[in-house]
Order: sequence, then structure tokens, then C-alpha cells
Amino acid sequence: MPETESPAGEWCRHCQVGKGCRIYDERPERCRAFHCGWLVWDAVPDHWFPARARIIVSSEPARLVFDVDPAAPTRWREQPWYGEMKALAVLAFAEQRQVLVRIGRKVIAMLPDRDCELGLIADDEIVITGLRPDGTWGAAKVRQDDPRMALGGATIPLQ
Repeated sequence: MPETESPAGEWCRHCQVGKGCRIYDERPERCRAFHCGWLVWDAVPDHWFPARARIIVSSEPARLVFDVDPAAPTRWREQPWYGEMKALAVLAFAEQRQVLVRIGRKVIAMLPDRDCELGLIADDEIVITGLRPDGTWGAAKVRQDDPRMALGGATIPLQ
């Protein structure tokens, strides 16, 4: 996050793990605008409390993101979280939204029928998801300046 000089995929330098933000009253606007899904969605069960789940849920217009604590990188694969995330993936894809699991800079795309590990995502890359020509789901990372992106991400054939 540029405002706090914190590298992507790492704890903010102002975060006191287990306690919270050390600059909460003076935090940047970008931090003020962030709304954790556990806090704002009425239907989220208590086991999603970030300190318990070790997963932070957030929503963007085109995707649902699960940021997993790098100190517990397999937590997202445990129940009840994995089952609920997979159910959300099915619903999200019906709405043409992505579901991504981020562990630091590592990204996994949750597809309705499987999970697709994409590895580390560079600052100049984006994730695309969609149906392949054979009717199966796919995910890929693509450079933002890829000329095919000007045509729209859905036109890039997924391998």
C-alpha cells in the first residue's frame, strides 16, 4: 500500500499483529475506505472473525477476495471455511465475478469445479477467469499491457 509504504502481500508496517493498527486514528483514506466482509455483511458467521479464521474477506465489483494470513497458509483449505468459500465461488461465477485466495503475493483462483494455483502475481499482471472453448473453467495470469487485453479479458483463450 503506497500510502503506508507497505509492500504488497505483507503485513502493513503499522499493524501490530494480534492487536491492530498502531496509527488507526491517523490512518490513510484508503484504509478508512476498506470494509472487512466480517464487519459489514450481516450473514457472515462468527467463525469468520479474522483473528479466528486468519482470513480477511473483502469484495470488489468484479471479485471476492480471501486474504489468508501467511503464517497460516493452509487455513483456507480447512472446514468450515473451504466449503463456504467454494459455495461462494459457485454463486460468484454465476454473477461473472472472480473468487481469489491470496496468500501474500501468491494467488489461487477458486473455480466452481476446482482450484487453480497461479503462483506469484507481479505488479504488472492481472488474473482472468472464464470458460474455455471446451466448456470447462479456467484461470490465468496475464500482463496488464498484453495487447489482447484491449479486446477485453474474455477474449483471451484460457489454456
